[in-house]
Amino acid sequence: MDQKEANIKRISYPALLDFVCQVLTSLGVPECEAELVSESLVDADLKGVHSHGVVRLPIYAERLRAGVINAKPNIKRKREQLGSCIVDGDNGLGHLVGHLAMEVAIDKARANSVPSFVAVEHSNHYGAAGYFVEQATRADMIGFSFTVGAINHMAPWGGREALLGNNPFAIGLPRMQGQPPVILDMACSVAARGKIIVAARNGERIPADWALDLQGRPTTDPIEALKGLVQPVGGPKGYALTLVVGLLSTMLTSALFGSGLRHLYEDLENEQNSGHLMGVLPINLFTAPEAFSERMSQVSYEIHNAEKASGVEEIYLPGEREHLSRERAIRDGVPLGTGVIEDLKACGRQHGAKLPIPY
Repeated sequence: MDQKEANIKRISYPALLDFVCQVLTSLGVPECEAELVSESLVDADLKGVHSHGVVRLPIYAERLRAGVINAKPNIKRKREQLGSCIVDGDNGLGHLVGHLAMEVAIDKARANSVPSFVAVEHSNHYGAAGYFVEQATRADMIGFSFTVGAINHMAPWGGREALLGNNPFAIGLPRMQGQPPVILDMACSVAARGKIIVAARNGERIPADWALDLQGRPTTDPIEALKGLVQPVGGPKGYALTLVVGLLSTMLTSALFGSGLRHLYEDLENEQNSGHLMGVLPINLFTAPEAFSERMSQVSYEIHNAEKASGVEEIYLPGEREHLSRERAIRDGVPLGTGVIEDLKACGRQHGAKLPIPY
């Protein structure tokens, strides 16, 4: 067993869900909404996307305590058209606001037989983008989700000033019933900053191409990386991608971008006013869902059975490894690093919730 494996413990899936929900309800979040946010958070850890899982619970709790996240938002819709509207999240938890915005997009598409897009303002960090496009795939729709990052920690290509986040986005396509959807969920940096946070919490090193320190040098120290800049994926292409995703997430509303963005961890006095853009394409507007599923199955078969490179046992479609990870974690327990577990214990003590015993 290597050092990284030794630092991993497991917690029962239902028990971890209940713990997160207890923390949120202790801070005034209504139970049904706390359950939805808890599901979104823990789902990320189930899939191995620990950068957007319960590692974020302590900062959400801190922002709720500080009053810069609204525990009981009055989420409203405005500028409604058949296939579009703006959702004002009233500074609610981003997972809740994002979920409701995607529901609005799906409902509009169903009711009016049109593609539908919903722009969001006055929201907060919403976790893993893939969670929302899965909502669309369950409704036989192709889903799109874009969001502005919660921290500026990337410079424009050729610059040295942190004016951009890594601005994640996701696209989801349904497959045949019983098969996991194809889910592209990515940040526009080489690695999500949340992965660096997890490494720092667990005392691990990071690859040298993930980030730069304050002096602009590549670093394997996650503590130094958190002080510096993340690297865009694909160099100038990643910079262009993160810029466009950020613009899509904010320019249609009053959401903040660029130098106006407020730091998730360091600014506990101001609301974030994060922006998202949710969209859906109903498959039945273009082709019969059965025909779509058949073609997706054919492509899936070709990808899975492509000639493999040396040492490769299996080729996966985007989202498949996360699906398999989720099944294992539900059965065997949610894997968490010991550093994250200690942070959760401390958060629980503050809010009268006891973390289940890891195993």
